[in-house]
Amino acid sequence: MLLSGCGSDNDHVETRHEVLCQYQVFESNRIPFTFRYPNDFVAEKRPREQVLARVGVDRGSRLNAIKVRRTARRALNPDRYLGDFQRDFARTVGSVEKREKRIGDLDTGVLEFDDTVERGGGKVEFRSSSYFFTGAGQTWQVECIADAEHRAEIDAACRTALESVDFAR
Repeated sequence: MLLSGCGSDNDHVETRHEVLCQYQVFESNRIPFTFRYPNDFVAEKRPREQVLARVGVDRGSRLNAIKVRRTARRALNPDRYLGDFQRDFARTVGSVEKREKRIGDLDTGVLEFDDTVERGGGKVEFRSSSYFFTGAGQTWQVECIADAEHRAEIDAACRTALESVDFAR
């Protein structure tokens, strides 16, 4: 029997295997794809709101997380909905950046905005980046939302999650 570990005591360049060991794979019967996320994040398969999956820095927090939602029960082209969603978000938060971007194997429509939320008696600034894509005959949203303190960490985790989306289950 061969056992493989995910650690090293030596100072050396990380191998692909060691980098992959820094992540777990999120799987849920509620979504038809898997994705990788950092080992130190908390995964929730039944979070609140209309979120089908959530991985984040802390359990249950509205910020500093990656959230998965189903946008439509059919595959829609971004030109069918992205402008409408941009206008809906803009009514609440003001300016919303819209673009299309290829990430890994996904063609995504992206909506991004900055806003504030009341937290701990004060206002906390955050950025929300929503990536919309199709798969398994449906349209999906992966929202990556972070305050300034966690933005780099969430941006990196979001990139990993999107690049690793796999519908082959």
